[in-house]
Amino acid sequence: MLINLKVLWIFYRKLLIPGILFSLFLSLQLGLTFENFSLCFLLILPLLHYFIYELRLKNEYHFYANFGFSRLNLWILTVSLAIGLKFFAAFL
Repeated sequence: MLINLKVLWIFYRKLLIPGILFSLFLSLQLGLTFENFSLCFLLILPLLHYFIYELRLKNEYHFYANFGFSRLNLWILTVSLAIGLKFFAAFL
């Protein structure tokens, strides 16, 4: 279980840091609220996943597959994380 969390941290470290920064920058343009930030995060996180892992680092999926994470699982986790944050912001 701990190894899976470490592997997911390796995966999301490349997505979360730029995702948060780009979302923060874009939400500053729209008016800095948590709801605007979560909307920007919902749009930017899957885009970053696509650009980083589908176009730039295609072969890294083999590393994650060795630990039991398929490409579909990683996509589902990415979209679920973004949608979960958006729903959390909607109910605050």
